[in-house]
Amino acid sequence: MSNPFQQHDPNRTHPQAYGAPPPAYGTMPPPVYHQRMRNGLGVAALVIGIVGALFGLIPLLFFISGTLGLLAAIFGFIGRARAGRGIASNGGMALSGAILGLISMGLASWGLVVTVSAFGDAATQLNQEIAPDAASAGTATPAPTKSQARRPIALGAVAKEPPFALKIVSVSREQTVSSSIDNHKAQGAYAVVRILVKNTGNSPATFAGTNSGILDSDAKQYNVDSDATISQNLETGQGLYDEINPGQRVTRVLVFDLPKKATPVVIAMFGSEGSDGAFMYLVKNDDLAHPA
Repeated sequence: MSNPFQQHDPNRTHPQAYGAPPPAYGTMPPPVYHQRMRNGLGVAALVIGIVGALFGLIPLLFFISGTLGLLAAIFGFIGRARAGRGIASNGGMALSGAILGLISMGLASWGLVVTVSAFGDAATQLNQEIAPDAASAGTATPAPTKSQARRPIALGAVAKEPPFALKIVSVSREQTVSSSIDNHKAQGAYAVVRILVKNTGNSPATFAGTNSGILDSDAKQYNVDSDATISQNLETGQGLYDEINPGQRVTRVLVFDLPKKATPVVIAMFGSEGSDGAFMYLVKNDDLAHPA
């Protein structure tokens, strides 16, 4: 029997009636942390892959489709890898984005082939349309081979090309032609033809000679080197396109770039568009060649 008058001992441990003691005042249970999923790349891969595939359906936009497809594939594979490590929860979405990226790149390759082929076909068609026009335009300027059933006149003789009278002063072969303005170097060797031009008409007229041509001993045709010709005529003090007054004489210089082994034989000069032209030998032996 317990003693009701027993003195209370504060150090005495008393059993708890209801289990473990409560936590001390001021303490909290440890928090539970939840890892945040990194799903951004998977979402981006899917969106970019869809857009890239849509652009890929338009061949001309192959560059955009290819770029977006590459980004989608990269983002998708990274997102898939994150899902495998447990730091992302949209592995399927990332994989879909990567697949769409690969499809976009395939469509871009197809678009590149289609675009290049289309441009090639367009260029061919354009050339076919331009060629007849160029041919018809070319017939407007007489060529050296247009002989009008006439033999060239001898070297040193005067040719009639109304309203001009033409006479060859000299023919030389030069590797370069120089002036105070600039210098020109031939691909082969220049044939420099100096011509005395007299206006026999009744009004000022221009004789540029830029539509002239030369035939060599193999009947090959060479046109005027415009830059070298203009430079040489400025050096003489006569502008190539200056008008010649009636009764006046000027010297015109025509420069042709021929292969080194080519022999200039015949020159054809035209005073105006549609004229018959003047054909003159550049060699003394007029049996070397005839205009075709």
